[in-house]
Amino acid sequence: MMQQMGIKSNDIEGVIEVKIILKDKTIVIKEPNVSVIEVQGNKTYTVVGKEEIIQGKDDKQTIEDVNLKEEDIKLVMEKAGVTRDKAIEALKSNNYMVAEAIIYCMTQR
Repeated sequence: MMQQMGIKSNDIEGVIEVKIILKDKTIVIKEPNVSVIEVQGNKTYTVVGKEEIIQGKDDKQTIEDVNLKEEDIKLVMEKAGVTRDKAIEALKSNNYMVAEAIIYCMTQR
């Protein structure tokens, strides 16, 4: 009946955790049951599971850090001889491109 009305519903398998990152806290739902309902091209996700609230900034990952890779940070640090903070700043300033970040660091001395 739902498909006749243009509504599709599917479970998403293999989800390990879902994070909702807010300004002052992060909501983490581990081993959730996740389903997606699609109506007229719009998707709605339903997440069911036990939540964990982390107050303040989540040190593991923030929205702006999604593109940062640990190996990229270490490579910039090693090749440019800079601190971790400088390497992260250089990567963010150079669209997460390692070579450009290294050159940026070397020309900023």
